[in-house]
Amino acid sequence: MTAQNGSGVSGTGQIYKEVGAFRVSISLTGLVPNSSHMSHVHLGSCAAQGKIAYALIQVVADSSGKATATSTVADDYSLARTGWYVNVHLGENLNEAEYLPSVSCGDLPPA
Repeated sequence: MTAQNGSGVSGTGQIYKEVGAFRVSISLTGLVPNSSHMSHVHLGSCAAQGKIAYALIQVVADSSGKATATSTVADDYSLARTGWYVNVHLGENLNEAEYLPSVSCGDLPPA
């Protein structure tokens, strides 16, 4: 996971493949303390961003700006032809335009 839009938010991500599902686990630092952020698997890559493929759980930072979130997606891990990436957004919902920008992004590996 790399910082986007000058956010300074970075970390690690891991995919766990299961039968009929996969888990996405991310750990981030540099978030605003006690903040909440929407996260998704998107089609494309961090360099060529696309639409949302799967919603992930909300990423919630602790008082030091660190967060860990693990989401389960009830679908086989079958990377789209265009690729997939995990995107953590600036805000806790997508209802406000200012919440849409990415603060951290990571491309997912081939199946």
